[in-house]
Amino acid sequence: MTTITILPLQGIDIPGVGAINLGQSRSAIEKILGKPGDHSDGSRSFYDDYECRIDFDKLGMVEFIEFIYGPVPEKTQLSLYGIDPFRVGADNLLALLSEKNQGPVDDSEAEYCYGFVNISVGVWREFTEKDVQESIAAMKESGEYEDNRELLDEDLEKARNFWTIGIGTPGYYTIS
Repeated sequence: MTTITILPLQGIDIPGVGAINLGQSRSAIEKILGKPGDHSDGSRSFYDDYECRIDFDKLGMVEFIEFIYGPVPEKTQLSLYGIDPFRVGADNLLALLSEKNQGPVDDSEAEYCYGFVNISVGVWREFTEKDVQESIAAMKESGEYEDNRELLDEDLEKARNFWTIGIGTPGYYTIS
C-alpha cells in the first residue's frame, strides 16, 4: 500500500514519489506521477495507482485533488492530520475537520456531503447508516432481508465512513 499524506491548502505528499502541490502545473504533475489514466481529459487527470483525480484550472494548474476509491481503497492508505479519513468513522472525521476548519461549513447536503471552507476540504458518501438501516427494516418487513443480508451488511460497513475526500485551493469551497 502506498501511504499518501493529505495536506489541506497545500497538496499531498507521497513518500518516495514526491509532493503534488495545489497550484502546480500539469506538466510538473506528469513528471512526478507519470502520464494519467485513460479517463483523463483537459480539465482532469486520473491516477489509478494513487486512487485519485486531479482537477486543473483554466491555466492548467492543480486546483483540486480528490481520493475517489474510499471507503476501502485497494492501493493507498491516506493520512490527514494523523488519521486515516476512510477508517476513522464519519462522525469522528466531521468532528476533526470542524475543529481544524474553525469556521463556516457547507452542509447544504448534510449527512452526505460537507465542504469545510477555511481548510478547503470536502467529503462525500452516497448513503448513511440510517439509510441502510431503513432499507434493512423495509426488507425484513417484505421478507427479502435474508436474501440480501450480505450486501446490506457490506453497505452498512461502507456507510460508516465517507467515500471520497478532496482538497482544493483556498476559496475552492464556499457557502452558497
